[in-house]
Amino acid sequence: MSTQKPHFRPDIEGLRGAAILLVVLFHAGVQGVSGGFVGVDVFFVLSGYFITGILARELAENGTIDLTAFYGTRSLRLLPALLVVLLATLAGAMFLYAPIDRATIAENAQAVALYSGNIEFARGEVNYFSSGENPLLHTWSLAVEQQFYFVWPLFLLVVALIFGRKFSAAPDDLEGRPSKQLVLGVIVAGIASFGASLWLTTHSQPWAFFGMPTRIWEFALGGAIALRMRASERESRLSFVQVAGVAAIAFAVVAYDRSTPYPGIAAVVPALGAAALIAGGHWAPTSLVSRLLSARWLRWLGTLSYAWYLWHWPLVGLGGVLYPQIGVWGKQAWSGAGLALAWLTYRLVEQPSRSGRLSRMSPVGLSLSAAAASLVAAFIAHGAMRAAERRVEQPDQKRFAAARNDRMEHDCWVTTVDEPRGACEFGDTRSSTAVVLFGDSHAEHWLGALDRIGKERGWKIIALVKGGCPVADMPEAGNARRERYYRECIRHREATVRKIIAMRPAAAILSSWDHYLPTDGKASDWQVTPEAWYRGLRRTYERVSHAGIPTIAIRGTPRTWFNVPGCLSRRAAKLPFAAPCEYDRAQSLSMAASRAQSDAARGLNMRIVNMNDQVCGAERCGVERNGVIVFTDDNHLTASFSRSVAPVLSSRLDVAMAELGQHLP
Repeated sequence: MSTQKPHFRPDIEGLRGAAILLVVLFHAGVQGVSGGFVGVDVFFVLSGYFITGILARELAENGTIDLTAFYGTRSLRLLPALLVVLLATLAGAMFLYAPIDRATIAENAQAVALYSGNIEFARGEVNYFSSGENPLLHTWSLAVEQQFYFVWPLFLLVVALIFGRKFSAAPDDLEGRPSKQLVLGVIVAGIASFGASLWLTTHSQPWAFFGMPTRIWEFALGGAIALRMRASERESRLSFVQVAGVAAIAFAVVAYDRSTPYPGIAAVVPALGAAALIAGGHWAPTSLVSRLLSARWLRWLGTLSYAWYLWHWPLVGLGGVLYPQIGVWGKQAWSGAGLALAWLTYRLVEQPSRSGRLSRMSPVGLSLSAAAASLVAAFIAHGAMRAAERRVEQPDQKRFAAARNDRMEHDCWVTTVDEPRGACEFGDTRSSTAVVLFGDSHAEHWLGALDRIGKERGWKIIALVKGGCPVADMPEAGNARRERYYRECIRHREATVRKIIAMRPAAAILSSWDHYLPTDGKASDWQVTPEAWYRGLRRTYERVSHAGIPTIAIRGTPRTWFNVPGCLSRRAAKLPFAAPCEYDRAQSLSMAASRAQSDAARGLNMRIVNMNDQVCGAERCGVERNGVIVFTDDNHLTASFSRSVAPVLSSRLDVAMAELGQHLP
């Protein structure tokens, strides 16, 4: 392997520091940094720049790449700190997390140790933006990098072998002329990866987000810069490239949020921004932007960026477990603790690994040791997973694990962008009395009650539900957020309303989650204003009720703001800081949403049914009623609880129908 090292660039070290700061602030939920996750894209471009440069130098010097030495060096750079944080996170989870959560975390740890965490998350269709309880979710990007490190030198070797020619490159900064075929190969790989990313973002977003093949184009972008970099004396005129790079990244940080389809075309902006800063800093090393990025504090963060990235997310997750109302400041405090641990990890783990006994091992020995260490960590995680599974089978935990999965079994909806895969008929499916249930997942959680009512009273219950798609017709929200599933919701809602009108059922029951509005009535992030909610509900209510169909809306149910089965599990296990599993009724309901719903129904031939006294009958609410766990998470009702209140819902539906001058058998 080449002994030459790339010239140190303080501006790039500072760019690392800026990128990790963006990611940490995003994970802490700091306002104005809703797109801070693009810091990971910056890291990908930087990795492509450095790794391609290193490999190209070796090809230039030796005509080949020492794969064993390369893999050993990369393992020495990444593995020691990763294993320390991974095992520490696993230990913390096994002692402090709810017993019913431990097996999943241990299973993830096993995948992380085997460099396949991203694949595990993609297979599970994990939503990166809504899985804060997973302390290892951030390791997806490390898996992508590790997989890139494995395939990229092989790819460059194949390109060199196919064209059968060496290329020249100066050992310090690639000022020579790399083979055009090699550059072309990198570009072609990038184009293919980008095309796959665009397609999968609209067809299978988790694989586009977490997959290595769909991220290769970002590494290739950095690699192309490394191969084609040229010196320039036009520093004063070319420094504008850096300004453009800063503007691109800043735009993405401010304009993007969790509703932005990602990666897709949106990832181009921060990736090009990073590329512009790399290239511009090469051309203009003394420009204002270069000097700002070279600030000592940013370079210090850049030095600790890897260790801080590893530590901050597990600590934020732990803080949320110990105190569910952790808030932005709490997350920042835990992230600060992560920075302190990052400094210790850098001093006690990373530096000794790179300059101590491990660094003097032979490439073969180093690679074998890295593989053995990873296998040992995976074996420990597997043992922890088995132990956690046995713990959940104990009587004091089994019911909490069951509550987490206590939903009606059906294929009526899977995700927002999927279509039903099975028959969506419940109750007495042979009956001619059809009652339609229409709405999102908060309509679906009444399916247990309606299924029981239908069987007892001879109704056929037809479920027309789609997760994340409320009954409120708000096309302006979909256009504003540029998200495919909002377009899908608009299409689904229109098709469903037309279907209901054509069916002319005996009754239509509509329900949605109220927290599309915040509890204080002020729109933020992906939420909407009370006025938009009112207009959207009014449009749908008018269309259904004006068609002569008896229309009943069920009020939205409370949100506890903590994971109910997890809380009960921790409480039963008598874990440290296990808080009472209770919530305030006033803080759990959106009064703004209720008022907007009442206003939307006013003057129409429809009624609203409120079941919240059955969910929570006091100012301070528990999460078990009549021996049944009420919630599967922090807002969805369990099917068991839904079935338990079926008699009350049945009688209230009768009252509503009577007020509409109608009758159901």
